[in-house]
Amino acid sequence: MASVGQLRIGVFVPGGAQLLDLSPIDLFAMLSPEYLAACMLPAPLVALGLPSMIHYIGLPENGTHLELTASALLKVSKTTHDAEVQPGMLDVILVPGPDPSSVFGGDALDFLRTHAAWKGDSGEGVDILCTCTGAYILGQSGILKGKNASGPRALVPALGKKFPDVNWVDDKRWVKDGHIWTSGGITNGQEMVAAYIREKFPGPAAEAALEMAGVGDKGIEYNRSKSGDTLWWLWQILKAITVGNKTVKRREL
Repeated sequence: MASVGQLRIGVFVPGGAQLLDLSPIDLFAMLSPEYLAACMLPAPLVALGLPSMIHYIGLPENGTHLELTASALLKVSKTTHDAEVQPGMLDVILVPGPDPSSVFGGDALDFLRTHAAWKGDSGEGVDILCTCTGAYILGQSGILKGKNASGPRALVPALGKKFPDVNWVDDKRWVKDGHIWTSGGITNGQEMVAAYIREKFPGPAAEAALEMAGVGDKGIEYNRSKSGDTLWWLWQILKAITVGNKTVKRREL
């Protein structure tokens, strides 16, 4: 990541995405002096704020608005062809999760590849932060090859089969490997971005923003073991079958 007075961030959405997967972007916005001042924090703390420029990036053929889950619409502010979001112009790219069955074309994948490969004169790179099923986009692009990565815990076995050249980690909420950060399902992305902010911009402003957001306290380890997680899912499925059978019987009466 380049050392700049203003953090330049791109939220890359080449198709639809999970609304909650985009939510970590607001943690960066909460670091701004304007936001900290609006929260009526003391001037010395506000002075430590970090302004940011956030672009919402789509593919040209997808139009000006993208449909997210919960019937939300995201307004696209830049496309992959715009000069402001080319390699060297962004410090951070956030990739929220799409439908895991999505298959992306060359334009979307090349956008990630060129940013992942870019190096500045001082050796700095673009930090790519991936939430939940965003791992499928990164996997298709090839930028995870040979790296450690995380994804939605229940989908890690499927990710392993689809992208066997990646070392998939299923016991961590997020994984950092070089400039690429990947997270488990949905709100684990918030924890990942909280950890990223603490690493890159440590200090009172970061801690104040994360405290106000109520994130960053879960830790990198999952509370349940993998076997415990599997048993939890099996129990929910068993209960669903039981409830479903009771519902059918009531309808038959």
